[in-house]
Amino acid sequence: MRFPLGRKGLVAAGAAAGALAFWKVRSRRREQEDREWEAEVAGAVDEGRSAADAATTGESGSG
Repeated sequence: MRFPLGRKGLVAAGAAAGALAFWKVRSRRREQEDREWEAEVAGAVDEGRSAADAATTGESGSG
């Protein structure tokens, strides 16, 4: 099979495909990390609200 751009073109196409695959994997990993971070922040906000509610009603956290 002949490749129109020769051996160098084939190598460049392979490198581009590899870079694209790496970029996709990295993008998915970043999205997962972002979701985990958002969940952690939301949990901390909920904890803070619960603590504030407990403080305003006079409840003790040590039970």
